Amino acid sequence: MSRASLVEAFFLFAFLCLGVDGAVAQTIHPPTIVAVCTPCHGAHGAGGDVDVPNLAGQKSIYIREQLLAFRAGSRKHPEMRTIGRTLTDHEIDQIVVYYSTLVPR
Repeated sequence: MSRASLVEAFFLFAFLCLGVDGAVAQTIHPPTIVAVCTPCHGAHGAGGDVDVPNLAGQKSIYIREQLLAFRAGSRKHPEMRTIGRTLTDHEIDQIVVYYSTLVPR
């Protein structure tokens, strides 16, 4: 692993452990994996439906725990179970960082 990768991993780990929410600048383009989320949650994480939670500015630990629960099958939801079971740890990291750092709506 390169030094740059180690530094990036360290800051991601620190960010997730501290639960910093909303203080990190968003990238211009969301990670590619977010395209799986946008049909329901939207690119800005607002959801827009009673049955679809707002992810914008949500606590990072909460998003992570829910995605891990969907992946494990311990949280039930037909669409999220289908999507969640295929997510890698890296993709979950990308989703968590992206939605948790959006401005709450």
